Parts: sequence; C-alpha cells; structure tokens
Amino acid sequence: MSRLHSLSWRALVWACGTTALLVAMPPDYRAGIVMPLLAALIGLLTAAEPESAWVLSLEVVTVVSWLLTTVVYGYSPSWIVALAIGALLYIHHAMAAVAAHVPVPAHIPVSLLTAWLGRVGVVLAASVAVCVPITALAGAPFVIPSAVAVILGAGGALGVAHLLTRPGAGGR
Repeated sequence: MSRLHSLSWRALVWACGTTALLVAMPPDYRAGIVMPLLAALIGLLTAAEPESAWVLSLEVVTVVSWLLTTVVYGYSPSWIVALAIGALLYIHHAMAAVAAHVPVPAHIPVSLLTAWLGRVGVVLAASVAVCVPITALAGAPFVIPSAVAVILGAGGALGVAHLLTRPGAGGR
C-alpha cells in the first residue's frame, strides 16, 4: 500500500499558504525580499501548527492583502487571480484540516488522499461554475457594480459550502 509521509503533506500546506499570500500581494511587494520571507514564515507556521489560529490568520491576511492590492493600490482585479487565490486558500484550509488530525510521524494512505482530492475537485468545479457567470455579468457594462459582484461571489461561495456540508450531500 502506498503512503505519503505526514511531513510531505505539511510541506504542501506550507507551499499552498505561501503561494496564496504571494499571489494576493501587490507586485511591488513581491519584488522585494521582506514580504516573500514574511509570507514563507506565516506559511511555515501554518504547516507546523495546522490546528492553531495560524491557518485562519494566513487566510485573513491573504484576503486583506488582495483587497488592499485591488482597492488601495488600484491594481485591476482579475477573476483569474481571485479564483486562484480562492482555490489556494480552500486547498490550504482543507490540507491543514487533514494535517491537524494526522500525527507528524504518521503516514497517510494514498486511498485517503484520492478521496480527499475528489472532494476538493468537486468544490473547485462548483466554485468555477459560480464564479464564471458572476464574472461575465460583472464584466458587462453597467450591469453589476464591482462591489455587488464581490458580494454575489461571496454569497455564491457560501451557498456552495452550505450545499456541500448538508448531511446526505456528500458533506459530512
């Protein structure tokens, strides 16, 4: 039976979290050394303690960074970047949840990871199915203001999460 070591899984938690933070930052900040190192450190803390508040902290800092990048620094919000950040944060959160329940010296069976990947794939596909129509509507002139599109997108994400977590819906 094939197995993946828990430390490899935690390395993936670190990589997803760090990448999400870096993608959300303004390009000027990524060019320096300080912010990428800070992103790597916060990502490392989430991998080292996936059951702690570091996971939520990384995710909140990522969303705030993206909002600052688009609203304060004036970079045009891209639906591809928003979808990438959302996907990375979802994968990071889900991987940290698995890592929090697996002891460090343990090995994770590949069959468990295959089932997990299937669920992640369904959630990401549903997210794309919600994101693309909202993006198409938001891109049409004078149809939906950007602020309303963000609210609709967040509502769509919450709706998908609700549907997937209902008993009998493949959730719990």
